[in-house]
Amino acid sequence: MKRFLAHAKYIIFAILFASGSAVSGYFTYYYFIEDKRLPVAFTFLGLCILAAVLTTICFSLLLNIKKRKEIKELKTKVNKWTNISYHASKAGDEVFNKLPIGIMLYDNLNQIIWANQHAKNIFHSNLIDLSLDFISKDLVDDVILEKTEMLLKYEDKSYDVVHNIEYNILYLFDSTEREKVKKRYNERITTLGIIKLDNFEESLKRYDLQEQANIRGKILSVISEYIARFKCYFDQQADRIVVVMDKIALSGMIEDKFSLLDDIRQIAKNSRLKSSISMGVACYDNELSELGKLADNAVELAEKRGGDQVVVNEEGEQIKFFGAKSNSQEKNTLIEARLQTQSLKEQVELSSNVIIMCHKYADTDAMGSALAALRMIETSNKEVKLAFDPKLADATVNKIFKLLLDDPKTKSCFISLNEALEKMKPQTLLLITDTQSPRLVMFPELYEKAKRVSIIDHHRPGDVGYDNYLTYYLDSSASSSVELVSEMFVFYSSEIKITNLEASIMLSGIIVDTNDFTQRSGSRTFEAAATLKSLGADMIFVRQLLQEPIESERFMNEALSKVELFGNKFAIVSIDEDHIIEEKPTLAKISDMALKIAGVEASFTIGKLKDGSVGISARSLGDLLNVQVVMEQMDGGGHFNSAATQRKGVTVKELYDELTRILDLEYIQGGTGTMKIILSADVKGKGKKGTVIEVANGYANFLIQNGQAELANEENLKKYEEAKKEEENAKEANRKILLKIKDEIEGKSISVKIKVGQGGKSFGHVTTKLVCDEFEAQTGIHLDKRKVELPAEINSIGLFTATVKLDADIIARFEVKVEEA
Repeated sequence: MKRFLAHAKYIIFAILFASGSAVSGYFTYYYFIEDKRLPVAFTFLGLCILAAVLTTICFSLLLNIKKRKEIKELKTKVNKWTNISYHASKAGDEVFNKLPIGIMLYDNLNQIIWANQHAKNIFHSNLIDLSLDFISKDLVDDVILEKTEMLLKYEDKSYDVVHNIEYNILYLFDSTEREKVKKRYNERITTLGIIKLDNFEESLKRYDLQEQANIRGKILSVISEYIARFKCYFDQQADRIVVVMDKIALSGMIEDKFSLLDDIRQIAKNSRLKSSISMGVACYDNELSELGKLADNAVELAEKRGGDQVVVNEEGEQIKFFGAKSNSQEKNTLIEARLQTQSLKEQVELSSNVIIMCHKYADTDAMGSALAALRMIETSNKEVKLAFDPKLADATVNKIFKLLLDDPKTKSCFISLNEALEKMKPQTLLLITDTQSPRLVMFPELYEKAKRVSIIDHHRPGDVGYDNYLTYYLDSSASSSVELVSEMFVFYSSEIKITNLEASIMLSGIIVDTNDFTQRSGSRTFEAAATLKSLGADMIFVRQLLQEPIESERFMNEALSKVELFGNKFAIVSIDEDHIIEEKPTLAKISDMALKIAGVEASFTIGKLKDGSVGISARSLGDLLNVQVVMEQMDGGGHFNSAATQRKGVTVKELYDELTRILDLEYIQGGTGTMKIILSADVKGKGKKGTVIEVANGYANFLIQNGQAELANEENLKKYEEAKKEEENAKEANRKILLKIKDEIEGKSISVKIKVGQGGKSFGHVTTKLVCDEFEAQTGIHLDKRKVELPAEINSIGLFTATVKLDADIIARFEVKVEEA
């Protein structure tokens, strides 16, 4: 089009000339030839032809001049481009060879096929034909994820990496100085610590004023010296010490593993103090008000875990725990009881009605604490009922239940599951007592339907805990749940009315859980017992409640008479296969009786239960033997001094043989030599499937005979290596998937709303279930709540970081903004 416009004037001239010639020819014919004036006509026609020829020649000359001009301009441009291309080539050479930019090309197998000299200098290698793994595994992960921008740290340098995905090119730019500035900034992030002395003032009361001053001085001096060592500032307040530091000081304390705990523990030991310290540390680039809340949450978590430890909450990191080398100290203060009572009372008064429930196979502590809670809540003038099924309770509780039904008023307080479900409304409060896990509640259907839940318990939480609750009074140092509820009486109401029978039932709960005040009994336990005694509890009547039928006593004594002293330190009672044990606690009672035999470190009672399974109840004294480890090897579990197992498809004799073999091989002879074996199945306390371990010969043979291990010979080791390689390949494929999932989660932010009352007090707290539900609703990505971890118990508004542990080293993080509803 442009070419046409450029020649338009010439074309128009030619058209006009042709038209003029045609007109002239027409005129000549009609005016000259018709009039017979031929000489003139030929002359005129010749002139026209001559003009046409001349015009054509001129037109051709003009076109030729124009073409030459274009050619000249084109040559000029070519010369310019040639010059530019030369300089561009020089610039390219400069980039590739002289500027400090590393360049690498890789193939589809992530192997380097070309690198410029600067890249080779960075990694001190020729690089060609090497895998990107040579540089960094993280770099490979990022390349697989097709990230376009990355940060690479190599030796003491940092590099920004720009990834050209289309051509498999990596460009490296030195960003060391920028990262150093960022590092200095991060090291100076304000960090807040709160130190609390656990049970300190209570423990000091038995000393005179001078001794109290000396002990206080020692402890404060040690704390002051420790904090000064890391160049921090601290301020002592009424019940706490506030420490202000930066992140670099925190890193030093973490590297030191907070040796302050050991120093305070030693002072407490030398002074015979039942005291320790709890410390919570928060390190976030956030407002100081939010930082203070996070530090409060951290120290609260340290106290809930039993004290004598430090909880560190760093932004973008998992919560870290340090210390906890001693058993949790009994809390002689009732401050926690008062606060928990106030919280529970607030929730009761906001409820339409209250339903109380304990655990299935209820014992006297479950019944006693539920009954105590019922009488306490009645003073709030709310409808309160106790959901209960005698079929899901032990023999002693059934005896108690029958006595309670003799009083028509008390009888009306008990309701069945169906009645409880009918009474369950959106504003109903479900109070659960003496139950550490929702899997153990008497009526799971009731728990599932409840919208508002509170818990009172003295057990350590199980592997499956409660998700949504309004209040949770947990004190693992308490002897029983009855102890906790009885402490709440004085703070809840002065109008609580309890009958002598009810007080005796509650006291029986303490007696059973402490095994006649011989286990887990502290000063609070005896104070709770004294409180119940003052309310009318009758110890003689309690003894009568706990009396066993003569047949049961005769049976237990007969079983005990056949006890075998195995290895001179283990008491084993095997009950005849034909005798069916109706009540599981019977096995535990026999084991408790066997522990009274001189020289016995642990006792085991084996018997057939009414459901067809064979059970073992294990007990031990002090720290002589961890029976939990023994029972775990037999597919059971429990606690250090109290554990059990229950197996189907075996006989009493078979379980006895398995138990004695473990005790003999592990704790008596231990074998005369060792053997290397490959575990073909997971063995608790020993290792996972595929692990090569070295154990006593006797135990190794036992595992091999039971199909749980293979001899670690050359052939089996080769098979193991092949299987391990296949497993590693599968893990690598799974890792790539998890990395992509991490990339989808990372950096996202969600908002969660909670109700906040007067004074900024929240109703309930944010749970992992709530966070997962909101995350899915706001991002469309489903999260497994078991893999999600929150920094601490979130019960206030603010900004928090949640982590998703997809794998051991693949952790995604996202922000949770808690707002007022």
